[in-house]
Amino acid sequence: MKKHHKQFEAYLEKTGGRYTSQKQGIFEEIYKTKTHFEVESFIDKIRAKDKKFSRATVYRTIKQLLDASLIQKITTQDGKVFYERTLDLQQHDHVICNVCGRILEIHNEQIDLYLSAICKEMKFEPEYRSLHIYGKCETCTKALSR
Repeated sequence: MKKHHKQFEAYLEKTGGRYTSQKQGIFEEIYKTKTHFEVESFIDKIRAKDKKFSRATVYRTIKQLLDASLIQKITTQDGKVFYERTLDLQQHDHVICNVCGRILEIHNEQIDLYLSAICKEMKFEPEYRSLHIYGKCETCTKALSR
């Protein structure tokens, strides 16, 4: 997490922002969160620990973390927006259920190799990849077929 603190601090310096104690607290809470989260539920969680966090500061910090590539945004088909920390991955892939909103991670070396080969063939140098596949999870498919 220390490396990511430095990365965020460097981003803020470069863009004229300050790394305040509130931003640091928001950053730390996000990096402790191991699941996808919605902003409003995150605000409730962080304010339950400490009332000093304003809604505007949380939204502004999330936008800055997104711009610094330290978190990523995932939008479901029904328009719900989730965020998650990016860690040190060059790719971040998901399957997203359009019925229940469940988000699952995809980790597949074959997909990585295939997409790397395509980029090489196209003489394209990838920096980051985020693949989202929308559909129905097994539970929702079974429930809908009854």
